[in-house]
Amino acid sequence: MSDPWGKTAREVTARGQTYFDGAGRTRIVDVRLADTLQLFDGAAFILAWALADIRRVDSPAGVLRVRSLAASTSAWCEIRDATMTAAIAERCRLLDGDRQEKKERVWRLAGTAILAACGLAALMWFAIPALADRIAPLVPESLDKRIGQVADKEARAQFPGGVCSTPEGDAALGRLASRLKDAAGAPLDVRVSVLSSFIPNAFALPGGQVYMLRGLIESAKSPDEIAGVLAHEFGHVAHRDGLRAAIKQGGAALVLGLVFGDMFGVAVIATAARASLSAAYSREDELQADDFAVALLARVGRSARPLGEFLTRVSADDRLKAFAFLLDHPLSAARLARIARDDAPATGAPLMSEDDWRALRSICDGRRN
Repeated sequence: MSDPWGKTAREVTARGQTYFDGAGRTRIVDVRLADTLQLFDGAAFILAWALADIRRVDSPAGVLRVRSLAASTSAWCEIRDATMTAAIAERCRLLDGDRQEKKERVWRLAGTAILAACGLAALMWFAIPALADRIAPLVPESLDKRIGQVADKEARAQFPGGVCSTPEGDAALGRLASRLKDAAGAPLDVRVSVLSSFIPNAFALPGGQVYMLRGLIESAKSPDEIAGVLAHEFGHVAHRDGLRAAIKQGGAALVLGLVFGDMFGVAVIATAARASLSAAYSREDELQADDFAVALLARVGRSARPLGEFLTRVSADDRLKAFAFLLDHPLSAARLARIARDDAPATGAPLMSEDDWRALRSICDGRRN
C-alpha cells in the first residue's frame, strides 16, 4: 500500500478518539491512517479523508484537531494519541497550509501598511472585518484576555447593580459551570458570574468571562434552561466569537496595534473591548454555538429541548419586548428546528439539586460586589 507521496504507508490505528460531525453530534471513533485517514465506529466505516485535504484546526495543548477541505468546516476529528499525531504530521504534508496562508496574509497587510500607510489605513476599515475569521486564530490568548479584562470593566459599568453573590448561590453556580466545563471535551477557560439586571440576557466576553443577568435566571423555569443558555455561551467562548466580533467592529485599530506594538497598545485594547460589547454575532456564530450547546448537553445526559423552549418563551413575552433576550441572539424558526432536530432525550441525572436551584434563584437577594 502506498501513500500519495510515493512512500509505503504503514497503517497506524488509534482507538477512542473524538469526532465532531459538524451537525452537533459527537462520536468516539477509531482512526486508521494509511493512504487516507479513515474513521470507524467499531467495525462500521464512517468516512475517509484524502491526506492532501487534511488541515490542522486550532486546538488545546496536547490535542491535534484536524479537518478535511472536502468536508464541512465545522466537522473535525480530535487526536490525543501521540503515535497517531506524529504519523499525521509526517504524512499530511499540507497539514499547516491554512495557518501558513493566514500568516502570509497578515504579513502582507502589515508590509503594505508600512509602505502606503494612509491609503491602506482607509482600506483596512473594510478589509479587516471580512478577514476576522482568519485573523482571530493569530491573536495571542494573552491579548484576548487583556481585551476581556477591559471589556469586563466596561460591562460592569453598564450594570450599576453590581455582581450578585451569596455563598450558597456562588457554590451552586460553580457546580453547574464545572459540570458543563468538565464535559466540554477540551480545556475551557471560562468564568461565570451573575449581574443584577432585570434584562433577561446572557453574554460572553473575550478571554472567557460569561455573565448571566438576574432577569434571565428569574425567567427560567428549570436548571436545564439555564444550563442550555450557559452551554450556548460556552460555545461562543470555545470559538472565540467575542474576539472575532471585536475584530469585525474595530479591526483596523486592532491590526495596526499588532503591527506597531506598544505605540497603539492601550488604545487598541480599549477599542477592541468596546467593540466586543456592542458587536452582534453572525447567524453562523449563533448556529455553531447552538450546535456546541446541543452536543455539550448530550454529553451530560440532558436534553436541549428546554433551551429551545426557553428562547421561544422569553422572546414571545410582551412584558420583555423592550429588553428582548435575543437582541444579539436572533431567534428564528429554522434555529429552533435545528435545536430540536439534533436533540437527544435526557438520560442523565439532573444538573442541579433542588437546594442548588433555590440558591441560584436567590443569588441576587444577598450581598453584591
